Amino acid sequence: MNTLKTLQKEFSVLLLCIAISVIFIIFTHSLSQSAYEEKQMAVSNLKHARDNYYTAINQKLLLDQFESDFKQLQKEGVFGEENRLNWVDSIEKITKQHAIPYLKYKIDQRLPADTNLLSQPYPDIELYKSVMSLQIQLLHEGDLFTVLDELTLQAKGLFDTERCKISRIQSSHASVVDSPTDKNFNAECILNWYTLNKKTFNSQIEDDI
Repeated sequence: MNTLKTLQKEFSVLLLCIAISVIFIIFTHSLSQSAYEEKQMAVSNLKHARDNYYTAINQKLLLDQFESDFKQLQKEGVFGEENRLNWVDSIEKITKQHAIPYLKYKIDQRLPADTNLLSQPYPDIELYKSVMSLQIQLLHEGDLFTVLDELTLQAKGLFDTERCKISRIQSSHASVVDSPTDKNFNAECILNWYTLNKKTFNSQIEDDI
């Protein structure tokens, strides 16, 4: 009888030990799982913070580049109000530098241009165009290219040549080499000067309408 009681007591102790062991294992696993989840969350938060950090750096670099490009456009006279006085000064300077016999210019009113000319749409930017007509008398045909090339280098702004027509002035001499005058050719050119500006509130309303 005593032996049975002893066995029952030992069996009860064994079951209690097993139960405690199971509870300990479950508790340890729960702690381990919780620690793993916290670690994964920490890793995810760290990755998210790192991504945000690099995104902020890239955005700053992009903004710095935009600011640099914007200031360069302003410096070159492309963004903002057109500088007609600079164009005229450049033309007169080129005429004197290269001894162009005659050069007359006319600049029409600045008007909005077709934004399809831009490589991509800019909703807040307006593109303007001013048409310049040139009438030139030249000693040599090559002087026309000299005028246009120098205008590109010296004048502030951006322009393209829509068309140019050059013709020889009637003379009794068969060759321009034998001609005593320095006005052997007539040239007529149309240049388009482009400027960019921020859209005004009124122009945005007109676009919406």
